[in-house]
Amino acid sequence: MKMKQLLILIMIISLVSCTKDFDGRATENNNLVQSSFLRFYSGSLGAVRNFISVDNQRLNGTPLVMGGVFPGASTVTAFTTIAPGTRSVTIVDSAVVPAQNTLTFSQSFLAGQYYTIYSYDTTNAVKALVVNDLINIPTDTTCNLKFVNIIFSSQPVTPTINVDVWSRVRQATIFSNIAPLAVSAVIPHRTAVNDTLDIRQAGTTTILASVNGFTFNQRRNYTLVFRGRYQATSGTMSRGANIIATY
Repeated sequence: MKMKQLLILIMIISLVSCTKDFDGRATENNNLVQSSFLRFYSGSLGAVRNFISVDNQRLNGTPLVMGGVFPGASTVTAFTTIAPGTRSVTIVDSAVVPAQNTLTFSQSFLAGQYYTIYSYDTTNAVKALVVNDLINIPTDTTCNLKFVNIIFSSQPVTPTINVDVWSRVRQATIFSNIAPLAVSAVIPHRTAVNDTLDIRQAGTTTILASVNGFTFNQRRNYTLVFRGRYQATSGTMSRGANIIATY
């Protein structure tokens, strides 16, 4: 009899433990659904010590240089979670004597949505471009690709500062006449092949920057970013490009 009672007690404890585990997982999933997802691209000219904070809570532990990404550029989990709603965002140079002015602004974030904040412009006039990264997973063997242009120029550019993007694998222009601070439409792109993307002065074959030998993975979302000073080909403010994985 005692043995039977002991077995019943063990079964009850096991059921209670399983229920708690299930509830814990459900709570965690609900928290993810109720979160907003955020990434930061440090694109202001010559940035060397950039940090981003949301509601005075610093997000990145390592300072970012121009072209740096938090949480990461190449992983498919390259977002951090924040509470949705209207938040105060601060981008700051962490030096004792800052080389860059602090930028603070308010931004509304929706639950379940993905956002990338791109800083751009000069150190004494830093600005932010906030992009809602709408993620769709391809159902075939392609990937999705979009282009963000945050190039800066303090001088008139002839004939234009707009740019095209040329794919050497496809031997075609895949983005055409994209203006500064513009975000292209999302396009399907080939995967599993080594491709070089050239950013060209719009309507010409003049190459301004390239991402060399990048292999895209199928059913992923990527963003190509063009940043820096249009006229600079060397130094900390030089124009350049990189690809970041969105999902």
